[in-house]
Amino acid sequence: MKVAVVGGSGFVGRHVVRRFLSIGCSVLNLDRRVSKALSPGERHVPVDLAFDREPESAAAGSGSVDAVVWLAAVPNRRRTSVDETALDDLNVMVEAPVRYLAALEPAPSRFVYMSSIQVYGLPQRLPVDESHPTDPIYAYGVAKLCGETCLRIACGARETPLSILRPSFVYGPGQNPENVIPRFVDALRRDEPPRVYGAGSDVRDDVYVGDVARAVELAVERRAEGVFNVAGGRPRTILEVAETACRVSGKAIRPLHVTETGVWTDRWFDVERARRELGFEPTTSLEEGLRAMFQGDAVD
Repeated sequence: MKVAVVGGSGFVGRHVVRRFLSIGCSVLNLDRRVSKALSPGERHVPVDLAFDREPESAAAGSGSVDAVVWLAAVPNRRRTSVDETALDDLNVMVEAPVRYLAALEPAPSRFVYMSSIQVYGLPQRLPVDESHPTDPIYAYGVAKLCGETCLRIACGARETPLSILRPSFVYGPGQNPENVIPRFVDALRRDEPPRVYGAGSDVRDDVYVGDVARAVELAVERRAEGVFNVAGGRPRTILEVAETACRVSGKAIRPLHVTETGVWTDRWFDVERARRELGFEPTTSLEEGLRAMFQGDAVD
């Protein structure tokens, strides 16, 4: 099977690429960035999707592909002003995937679109399942939801099954160091305590990047159609995450509580539909995922 991974040089992309290579697929990595070391069986096609005609050029360079995995996105900066970022958001996460799909010949036999839990907006009930109302409050989530809708129409026209994955808070080796879990790991590597705001009672739902890559593989394998949450499915407080990081580090360090309070909305997600229809199970424990980060396993 030939799989085109659009955005295959990013954090999640490297894990997805290697997942497909491990099961014997050939992988086409379409990304403006070149990975430090391409894996055997991986071919890189440089493409900047923000430029006009790039989606069509990328499709022409792809040739015949069996599956498309769309991971490309504008980095999520939690912005609230749609006007200042709307063009980039719409280019990369809405217009580009629709145009790329339309230009592929023949049509792929499956399409996986990596969306976001941000399409839900503020939770009205917990856990959040796929029937939860969608009311995004950030431009990123607005664009992702628009991408979902447009791709449903475009994939329907080409008779290509569409899987929409909505991952929760993805962590693992190669993650942006500005995110909270990498900050905890980095502090402990320096023999410093991870800093927790207030009591650390904020609730989150972290999912290991390898489990997300497995969900992508399952969606392609089963030619699944529909929307699927991809999450750990288990609520944890930020204090629990920090304490687990301390324990996994093997150092006699405890989290440091600081008086400042952050702005956070508790959320966790139902993954029963992904279990039932994809056979997905979040199998990597927090301890295992953190250990991989401390060991620096995996990603260039």
